[in-house]
Amino acid sequence: RMDRILPYLILFWLIFITLGICGKSDNVPPRCSICLQVLKGEYSIDAWDNPFHSHHEKEGIFCHSCSRIISQEITHGGFRYTDGRHLCSLCQISIVEHDSTIHASYTSVIAQLRTIGIHNIPYNIPIEHINLIDLNEKFGKSHGNLKGFTQTNRNHISQPSYTIYILFGLPRIEFEAVLAHELVHIWLYNNQVNLQTEIEEGLCNLGSALIYRNDGTHFSNIHLKAMDNDPHTIYGDGYRHMKTQLEKLGWVDLIKQLTEL
Repeated sequence: RMDRILPYLILFWLIFITLGICGKSDNVPPRCSICLQVLKGEYSIDAWDNPFHSHHEKEGIFCHSCSRIISQEITHGGFRYTDGRHLCSLCQISIVEHDSTIHASYTSVIAQLRTIGIHNIPYNIPIEHINLIDLNEKFGKSHGNLKGFTQTNRNHISQPSYTIYILFGLPRIEFEAVLAHELVHIWLYNNQVNLQTEIEEGLCNLGSALIYRNDGTHFSNIHLKAMDNDPHTIYGDGYRHMKTQLEKLGWVDLIKQLTEL
């Protein structure tokens, strides 16, 4: 009877269509994310697996925050800041720029640091947005990957004051990771914990990594991978050393060990 056969016919038709679509997609060559031409032979991909002709490598523009190649096809364009940084339209959606979002991120970071045993960080530290050129000037030397810097007023040792400078135009998660790094610096100073520069920067980078791991998105995983591969002798080597220590000791014992030095 037709009413008994019909469900099997529908199932067969769905399987046929699915196989047809899959088979067809396998035969469609990828297109370049920049010029939209068909890719033949070897080609490059960005951190988000977007393909593009390798000869576009030098002329291609990549997002300073997420490493996507900026194109109309992938990101619907992007923005160029006055300090030369490029940001894709996808990252621009979540940038931290208003007092309310700064406060929300500040509160979130302090809460996450508390979970690992870093307490008593002041809530009233001013945060100023700044461009990359001015940030490097305040830092005292050029550092292409610099995203934040804490200025400490040591005139009153008993109650030092701080100002945190962070690059303007950062997406929320990146902003919070930079903020965590700077707040760990302040926590160390407030607790009079003196560490070698490599150890201190490595610990502060663990603060950034905490934010990225808690977020768990592809965006954050890209930043974690970049930290693992950072060739800098202080920020990169220091982070990897402290990461190994954290894996051995855990947060409680690591903090106890550092504060007792």
